[in-house]
Amino acid sequence: MVRGLIAGKGRASRRHAAGLTYPVVLIALMVMSLQAMTAVPLSSTQAQRERESELLFRGQAYRQAIQSYYYALPGAPQYPASIEDLLRDPRFPMRRHLRQAYADPVSAEDWLLIQAPGGGIAGIASASNETPLKTGHFPAGLEVFEAASTYRDWQFVFVPGT
Repeated sequence: MVRGLIAGKGRASRRHAAGLTYPVVLIALMVMSLQAMTAVPLSSTQAQRERESELLFRGQAYRQAIQSYYYALPGAPQYPASIEDLLRDPRFPMRRHLRQAYADPVSAEDWLLIQAPGGGIAGIASASNETPLKTGHFPAGLEVFEAASTYRDWQFVFVPGT
């Protein structure tokens, strides 16, 4: 008899627990959905920050390659005529100023080429009109980027004597 009472009591509590499981699972799903929704903007912001960082790296690599090309010939400095000239300098056999042609990490378009006063390429810029997240703490020589309103304003230009 005691055994039957205990068994009956167990069934009632199991039924009560089974009825409570469904709302608990729904609440857990709602909490997980809210967490996922807040994580998406954070991850897209992080991805944009990574693209900005890559843009700074690639832009500086192009600027340094243009500087290397410019000073490669003693007494007769000149700017490269094209990006290909940075990859394989036509003036020297087997001379490279840039390891590879980097794509613009911010836009799907080609780089904007900034023309030098006497001809050739003095620098590059992104073709993107997006607003940058980074507005301060730029590397030395790039402090002018703090006033930029778009990535297009981040111009990596080599100016002799700087």
